[in-house]
Amino acid sequence: MISKRFLWILTAFCLMFVLAACGEDDADEDMSDGDVDNNVDGDVDGDQEEINKEPFSFVVISDTHVRLAGKPDSADYEPEKNQSNFRDAVTRINDEYADAAFVAITGDLAGCLFSENTDDYGKGEANPAETFKEIADGLDMPYHAVLGNHDYQKSYDPEESEGVSTSDLSAIESVWKKVLGIDPYYSVVHNGVRMLFLNANRGDAFTIVCGGCKAEAGCTGSFDQEQLLWLEDELAKDEPVVIFLHHPLFTDDSKSVFSFLDSFLVEEDDPFYGLAETSKDKILGVFVGHGHIFERDTLFGSITVYETGSIGDSGGNKDNMHFVEVDPVKPEIKVTLAREGAKYGLK
Repeated sequence: MISKRFLWILTAFCLMFVLAACGEDDADEDMSDGDVDNNVDGDVDGDQEEINKEPFSFVVISDTHVRLAGKPDSADYEPEKNQSNFRDAVTRINDEYADAAFVAITGDLAGCLFSENTDDYGKGEANPAETFKEIADGLDMPYHAVLGNHDYQKSYDPEESEGVSTSDLSAIESVWKKVLGIDPYYSVVHNGVRMLFLNANRGDAFTIVCGGCKAEAGCTGSFDQEQLLWLEDELAKDEPVVIFLHHPLFTDDSKSVFSFLDSFLVEEDDPFYGLAETSKDKILGVFVGHGHIFERDTLFGSITVYETGSIGDSGGNKDNMHFVEVDPVKPEIKVTLAREGAKYGLK
């Protein structure tokens, strides 16, 4: 006969075995979770996860100049046409370039803001900045925007037909931060390629009056020291680079027509050019706006600079866009004019 004492010992032993087995299962689950966390952090069996360098594409548009009917600038421009062109461009991109990783918009998102007070935004009342966002949000893919000179205009003088630029850049930048969530300049890495979204409104040249104007400023580009230091650090990183900004550059061919006036370019002695030259072997291309035409030329004999025709205002057309295919491995880009019959410059 089995004693009660023996049965109690046998029961206790079985219970200990079951608890130990459950503990091993829990430990296995914890280890599995740890492996997942390590994989998320980029480590696989102690090795660095390989960077995705699959080819991808993006679309570039520029100078949407979103304006609203009834504002002081509406008599001199065509707000309805600008918005219509922009909406049609969004539709075309969604239909024909659905596989694009993103859309880059190289400045002059709005024609004029009419307020640099962040309290005036987010109230559901129509304004150029939030109307821009409403239209751009119709894209089926992400978009990355840079700020142009018109995006720093706080009001409009109908008698002179000129925009009035802000004297407080940080106030305007706070508006765009609230509306779009973007900083004045920033970078995005996609499939091993670093995209730099720059801002040539922040240097001393911002106060220079535009050619042919009495008071309107911001047409000449230059960079602030803080941004230049940031750019130097960005260019020192390993990835190949594509640059986006609003103001065109002085390029190799003096006859290239990025604008009809040199005062609409980034100043020729700006330190930006030195940084670009030092890193010319890793810069795959530069995309600009501002001049409202298509133009293409090289910088330092190797960096191709592309200007994209405008969506809004003078020369505006819904089909003014570049389609860009990127091979991160070679690395290289292939750029195509998306508007049928369009040509670069005055050719």
